[in-house]
Amino acid sequence: MACIGALGAAAGIGLAAAVAIPPSLANLGATVYETPTEVTIADASVSLTAPAGWVVRRPPFDGDELTLTSPDGRLEIAVTELSGGFDTAYADLVRGGDAEGAEAVTETLSSGSRTRHTELLDEEGGVVLAAVGDERGPVSAGIVARVSDASVGDYRYAIAEVLDTVRVPS
Repeated sequence: MACIGALGAAAGIGLAAAVAIPPSLANLGATVYETPTEVTIADASVSLTAPAGWVVRRPPFDGDELTLTSPDGRLEIAVTELSGGFDTAYADLVRGGDAEGAEAVTETLSSGSRTRHTELLDEEGGVVLAAVGDERGPVSAGIVARVSDASVGDYRYAIAEVLDTVRVPS
């Protein structure tokens, strides 16, 4: 009987560890900066400025992406390095985000980099897909900004502010 109790306790501990450890690992790479701070990914090929008070998360063992989360937790911006110019990067993002045929806007950022982006609305809020780079650059930044429990319009300025800080080699 004691053996059954010990097995039950071990199973309970194992279940608790399985539930608690993954979120803890995700938070190991989390940082909150008190002032706007430049952060880099992919051996510094892509850089951007993390706004003050936002959470910056880097997945363990993956230097090619990071995620910014707004202080209220409703906006999450995932940034990844993509090979090639921003046209190719945007096409890859749109294919992966089921946004083929969505209207796209192309703009020049204050850095001189180009961005192409589109919005997709859903019941939870919406997503902005964007690529930032140069038409012939070696790499581009892929941006997936997800808004939850709010409208994309409520966060358009914050998304634009982050996009405007993205730098990639030309």
